[in-house]
Amino acid sequence: MKTIYLSEYGITPGTDFLPALTQLFQEYAENCEFVFAPGDYRLTGWQERPLSLSNTDVIPYRRLGIVLENMKNIRLTGSGARFLCEGRMQPLTLLGCENVTAADFVIDWEKPMVAEGIVTAFSDSSVDLFIDPAAFPHKFEDGRIFFDIGGEWSGICGVMQFDANTRTVRRTTGDRFGLGPIVGIPGDHVYRFRADHPDTAVGNIAVLRHNAREHAAIFSEKCRNLTFEHINVHSSGGLGCLCQFCDTLTFRDVNFLPDRAAGRTVVSGRDDGMHITCCSGTVTVEGCSFLGLMDDPINVHGCCVPVAEWLDDRTVRCRYGHPQACGFDWWAEAGDEIAFIDRRSMEQLGTARAAAFRTEDPQSFLLTFDAPQGDGIRTRSVALDNLSHTAAFVCENNRFGSCRARGVLVSTPKPVRIRNNWFESSGSAILVAGDANGWFESGECHDVEIAGNVFTDSCLSSMYQFCEGVVSVCPVVPDPKPDKLFHKNIRIHDNIFDSPDVPVLYGFSCDGLRFENNRITKSPRAERWHPGNALIRLQYVRGAVVRRNTWTGHFTLDRISADPETCTLTTDEPV
Repeated sequence: MKTIYLSEYGITPGTDFLPALTQLFQEYAENCEFVFAPGDYRLTGWQERPLSLSNTDVIPYRRLGIVLENMKNIRLTGSGARFLCEGRMQPLTLLGCENVTAADFVIDWEKPMVAEGIVTAFSDSSVDLFIDPAAFPHKFEDGRIFFDIGGEWSGICGVMQFDANTRTVRRTTGDRFGLGPIVGIPGDHVYRFRADHPDTAVGNIAVLRHNAREHAAIFSEKCRNLTFEHINVHSSGGLGCLCQFCDTLTFRDVNFLPDRAAGRTVVSGRDDGMHITCCSGTVTVEGCSFLGLMDDPINVHGCCVPVAEWLDDRTVRCRYGHPQACGFDWWAEAGDEIAFIDRRSMEQLGTARAAAFRTEDPQSFLLTFDAPQGDGIRTRSVALDNLSHTAAFVCENNRFGSCRARGVLVSTPKPVRIRNNWFESSGSAILVAGDANGWFESGECHDVEIAGNVFTDSCLSSMYQFCEGVVSVCPVVPDPKPDKLFHKNIRIHDNIFDSPDVPVLYGFSCDGLRFENNRITKSPRAERWHPGNALIRLQYVRGAVVRRNTWTGHFTLDRISADPETCTLTTDEPV
């Protein structure tokens, strides 16, 4: 492998280096290591591409910084360099690459994409926030705040509140810390917001998202064998690491953390940390840290697409179900295995092989199968899931600090291993999801192991969508059937749950759910607040096993609630 020291080509801190770097990538597209000298490099969105990004706002073009395209056997070594981004842009993009490692650098913005305000005073009808103009550049005009990047803060995304002492989301305030318009300026860069009976305290931190979800910090599409390691992401204008239609990904020591040196206390990103859409092979996340993200740290899923009409017995027109997931060039390829899913029961009706795929427009595509399909499929309301674009998932030895919403979301039929992690997620720590009706993040799970994790009493301290337990098996099944269960073979064992009287497990539409050898302790740090009435609640679960668990402390919730009409349960606990 040839080593190219970029400083020898005039690429040094403080230079306008992107055109020269792009030229080098074109000249040395294989078997090379590109080494940055340490220092601060400024990135601008110097080129534009019409890319479709999963779970991201649709815009005509993405503004790109460093782009690796159709490169093979490459290592990008940052040597601790900081990539300081300017404006709305995507710092690092990989397209059609193979065997690439990106390592040892920092992604940040001097003018970050999300702001913080410190509570200086409050009343029954208002909250005063100090917004540091050095850390979060902005101006105040005509009763409104305008940030240097993103423009006016509108409050559309809501406001998250973190406790000043614990730096975790304040209990029961997730998505509920509502701020109205500014009604006064009681001090220099202190703004008084209208708020009805706010649950807060002086010193608490309010997070204000003021940018659209337009770019990822790191984006990869149609790549194979990518490794990201020793990377710190301090800000982003959307998802953190978004990988779609890739094969085999490794994230090692990739951290989403606030840039404390720049005056940011909690916030590290506008949305999710790692978003893995329609990938294959194995996705490995190990030794990573997450804190202050404004959505889920990890989400591994497919993209379910409803059938709009059958053109003949082999060809369908599909329309993407969610406005932030559309326009994909690689949703299917010839030979892919496609599943037919009944959208009401979520039953898999059968599979077929794709013969041809053609995009009609960003919202729709035509898919032809290699054989005719019968009336049993063509006469039902079905969605399609590409089983060839599903990945195994290994998540080990990570720290999931307090972020908005859940910790890890999984929706994949391949083996899932979530082991030896630390969770303080403000919603459910782990959500085993699956959906063909709302988010369209498809994927029934067939083999999930959750073992050796610590779930602190910060978990499930606020309510978000699907947060029915610290571990929530909660697919969207509009018409559940006891004999047609969605998930299968989920094993939860040898974990520690420190629960302040909130449900530790919710199981729904699952065949074979085991909860064994776990330690559940009663935390005294909070009172019961969650609407759930049992520590373990089961609905439409067949072959459930709950046994050999250790319970410490006095809980006010029932131990187990299992619907006798839809569940079969083996347990050594009182029901």
